[in-house]
Amino acid sequence: MPQISIPIIDQLVHPSFALITRVAVSGTPTLTGNGSLTPPQGPLALTYGIGFSAFTVPAAWGRKLGNPNVFNPPFLQFSVTYTDLSGHVFVKQIEWISVDGTYYWWDDPLPTALQYHVEPGWVLIPFWLQT
Repeated sequence: MPQISIPIIDQLVHPSFALITRVAVSGTPTLTGNGSLTPPQGPLALTYGIGFSAFTVPAAWGRKLGNPNVFNPPFLQFSVTYTDLSGHVFVKQIEWISVDGTYYWWDDPLPTALQYHVEPGWVLIPFWLQT
């Protein structure tokens, strides 16, 4: 894979989709239930969001056929937490997801944690979205 140098200011805003790589979430091969993940950040690779693929879908779960297929009700909730300079932790960008394979991008850089809720019966394979 070619290495691309990205200026620091550009690392704080979302790059083009063409510059993003899906990277397995270390130590968390699947998402089920409720939990929290700490997005990895480093000098060579920043994390801008998370993607996933459904591994197990309950047979009776409703879906509206289309392009893409939409599951009803939504099966996944993401939110991100941030910590301000005074140490206050707050939740931002709460979203329910109803389409498999969606990318969830955080609106602001460098969240403290990613919170998730996966509906019972679903098993998801997560991937960090990194440069």
